[in-house]
Amino acid sequence: MENTHNFFMPKTNLIGVGSIKDLPNELLGWKLNKALIVTDKNMIKLGYLEKIEVMLKNLFITYDIFDGILHPNSTVSFVEEGLTYFDKLFRRAYNLVISIGGGSVHDCAKAIAAVAANGGSITDYEGYNKITQPAVPHIAINTTAGSASEITMFAIITDESRKVKMSIAAPNILPFISVNDPMFMATMPQDITASSGIDVVSHSVESYISTEASPMTDTLALGAIELVFNYLRRAYVNGNDLEAREQMMYANVMAGMAFNNAGLGYIHAMAHQLGGSHNQGHGNYNGILLPYVLQFNAESVPEKRLVNLAEAMGEKADSKPEAVEKIGMAIKKLCSDIKIPSGLKMMGIEKNELETFSQNALKDIAALTNPRKGTLQDIISIYEAAM
Repeated sequence: MENTHNFFMPKTNLIGVGSIKDLPNELLGWKLNKALIVTDKNMIKLGYLEKIEVMLKNLFITYDIFDGILHPNSTVSFVEEGLTYFDKLFRRAYNLVISIGGGSVHDCAKAIAAVAANGGSITDYEGYNKITQPAVPHIAINTTAGSASEITMFAIITDESRKVKMSIAAPNILPFISVNDPMFMATMPQDITASSGIDVVSHSVESYISTEASPMTDTLALGAIELVFNYLRRAYVNGNDLEAREQMMYANVMAGMAFNNAGLGYIHAMAHQLGGSHNQGHGNYNGILLPYVLQFNAESVPEKRLVNLAEAMGEKADSKPEAVEKIGMAIKKLCSDIKIPSGLKMMGIEKNELETFSQNALKDIAALTNPRKGTLQDIISIYEAAM
């Protein structure tokens, strides 16, 4: 009986303090002449763009800058605006896309690179493996420890017309090179540190109990959880704590490697719907939903796996019920310590929206690898419990 677990990630991953200095060496043999930089105005203000501009100039690579990522959830309109830079009227022939920022910037860059090479609209590619041609080569320079978009084949793009976050997944949108240098993460504000950090936990938990989990992804997921529980509070309290930033960076990469290859579950399927409608921090939704989704999934997850999750969070449990309870308490305590809202109502979610959210959540590709299959009423009940 076949049981394949193929493993996808970028060809080259530059990781660690000072790793950005290795990027020019990676580009020397590429024979590039023009790049499109995708970023946001905050990255420009912080001086991160300038560092990359110096590198490109030294390599005689010309570039244009698209800084139209205006909020933390990339949209179809952002992608379409970025694609205007590829308009033949301007005779721009980019052979490289560089994203500088967090998950929203990387997702938008992936979408731009994919449509530039495949044609059509990004809405044509919602779902799994619909991008059949390789995207324009993409380098993702990461500045947050959370989404892991810089190393994954996923892009989350909000379709404003439907108020739905589209999940787009295909190996052809994997960046060629990822850069995770904690020096670029020291300026992350507290709220982004918190939201992106709890996102790492949700990636790890979901990949560990996914129907596509493997020994490789298990090891990465548990290791990432342990790092988050040891270092996220420190990074939140003191953004200049470089050790904490570096360890959270490793947690982000490890969790990204895990879910990129094992998949996710209902936490993300449900959170995507909230973000598509309310346009708030994705990680906050995940942190709120996590204990309630885990409680729903528990009956389909072996006891040993739940005990292992609790242990990675620093909790000892001797039974499945005890593990579920202690995991829930550990997550809620961490969320409280880093000021994640305690309920969906605090984030403006209304009860009359839950049925529509639930219908769309069941269609989200993240739901495919959830360990327990739920009904529409099951999903509504989870949302209600998390209010």
